[in-house]
Amino acid sequence: MDVQLFRVTTDNRGCEIWAAATSNEEAFSRILNAVPEGWSAALLDTGLTTSRERDDLKLQAGEVRKLR
Repeated sequence: MDVQLFRVTTDNRGCEIWAAATSNEEAFSRILNAVPEGWSAALLDTGLTTSRERDDLKLQAGEVRKLR
């Protein structure tokens, strides 16, 4: 399972980190569907590189979640 990381910018210009347990092709649209309207998202260049990092998040396939 792939896990994509995103920097999400809120409407008050704050930043949050979100993860999407989806393919590259689906990740961006899933993130935008999960956050409130008006927020933006940018895919981070860095990702989860080991299966342990991915497993520690306990994300199910297709799940999108705010990390911090």
